[in-house]
Formats: sequence, structure tokens, C-alpha cells
Amino acid sequence: MTLLDARQLVVKKIDELKNRVKKLDKKPSLVIIRVGEDFASGKYVANKIKRCEEVGIESKIIHLDENVTQDTVQKTILDLNNDDNVTGVLLQLPIPKHLDEDYLTNLIKDEKDVDGFTIENMGKLSLGLDGNVACTPRGIITLLKEFNIDIEGQDVLIINRSNIVGKPLSQLFLKENATVTIAHSKTKNLKEKIKLSDIVVTAVGKANFLGVDDFSDNTTIIDVSINFNEFGKMCGDVSKEDYDALANDKNCNLTPVPNGVGQMTVIELIEQTIEIQEKKEGK
Repeated sequence: MTLLDARQLVVKKIDELKNRVKKLDKKPSLVIIRVGEDFASGKYVANKIKRCEEVGIESKIIHLDENVTQDTVQKTILDLNNDDNVTGVLLQLPIPKHLDEDYLTNLIKDEKDVDGFTIENMGKLSLGLDGNVACTPRGIITLLKEFNIDIEGQDVLIINRSNIVGKPLSQLFLKENATVTIAHSKTKNLKEKIKLSDIVVTAVGKANFLGVDDFSDNTTIIDVSINFNEFGKMCGDVSKEDYDALANDKNCNLTPVPNGVGQMTVIELIEQTIEIQEKKEGK
């Protein structure tokens, strides 16, 4: 069993990205729009800013009030679209319910959409064309390749159908010649499908949703969820108490929570920002 711990890969990627930034004529600039006081969002944004500093790209947070009007958020995005000094724009989700998330996300200029969430970028991914790609799916594929885990020809089950994880990830797995099934809350016989899969991606958002008895031997398990148990400890969908049994009894590969997919999401965001600037400079 291999614990797919992302920390060493992140250190390696930071060094690589630093060197790529040094070769650019102009430092990339990432602007994050944060609306309201969501605690988790605050943590995520702080981590993104920290990583920007580590690789040497410029970053800025525009923090708007919880009760901000849609017009104000719209103007903020359009101003950033028109600012040639801004490489990438990110609207940190979730945003307050009175704002139209889909509309505002799609206002971001496609080439500045570092999250890969606009209709055009999602469409390009579906058609196999070059565009910006959602960062969590990008990070999952990067992590699997780093640990030399076969993807081609494998049966992949993704337990998530969101626009952020499940749908774009299915396209990336198809690009790598895997056979993909997407499961969700209405899926029948989910446990049977898990047993038949070579790679299982779980992004359900329920602590202890899956345990050692749910998986077949030699399964690669990608746990995307960030949950908190009754003791306030961070965990994924897969029970931490079963990590050892999955390793020793079933020889499974597993991304830990923390230090797994979450680490990769941020580093892919930074890399995509750098890629946008490289394309602008023809590098």
C-alpha cells in the first residue's frame, strides 16, 4: 500500500514553479475575490496567498462585505478583466445566497479563469481542447502520475457529480483512457460498484462514509472530502481508523486527509496562473 501523501510532491512543485516564474518577463498576478466571512473560505484563501508568496507570484485579496450587491461584485470582476496587470481572477466559493454564483463565475474572462469554471473552459475540457481546468481534478491526475499509478484501462468510480470535481474529473480520466462511472445520491447498488472499481474517488462530504469492508484488494482510493469529526479533527469520507487495515490487509493506495488532494488543489491553482502568463508571453 502507498499512502499518497502530497507534501513531498508539493515541495518539488514549488521549486519547479519558482524557476518557471524567474524565466518570465513579468510576474504573474492572482486576484482572489472573497465575499463575506465564511471561516473555511478564509483558511483556503490564506493558504493560496501563502503559496503565491512561496513561488514568487503576486497576489491580492479583494474582501467584500457579506451584504454586497450583485452589481458591486459584477463591477469588481469586470474591472479585473480589463486590468492588463492581472493574470488570473478567482471568485472564492461559496458566496452568499443572494448572489448568483453561476452568473458571476461566468463573468470572469475565460483566459483569466484560473479555477476553470466558466462555460467556455468547461466546454473546451469536454471537447478535448486546450483551456483552463478545475484545479482539484488537475491535482488528482498529477498525484496519481507522481506515484506511478496506472490510469489507462482502469475502471474508475467517481462518487460526485459536481461542476467542480465530478464532471471535470471524469473528462480528465477519459483523456487518460480510463473507463469512468459517475455515482451520486440516487445511484443504486453503490457498494457493489465500489467493489468492482480499480480507482474510487469519493467526494461525498460525510465523515466515516466508507471503511475497509467497502473496498476490494489493491484499490486506489482518492478521498477528496474535507470533513470534521465529532472531536473537531479534520477527516475525509474514509474512516481514519481503517487506514492501517486498508494498507496491510487489502494493499490499497489511499490519499490521506489532510495532506492529500487539498494540498494539490492549491498548487495546481498556482501552476495554472503561471501557465496563463507563459501563454501570454509565448513560452
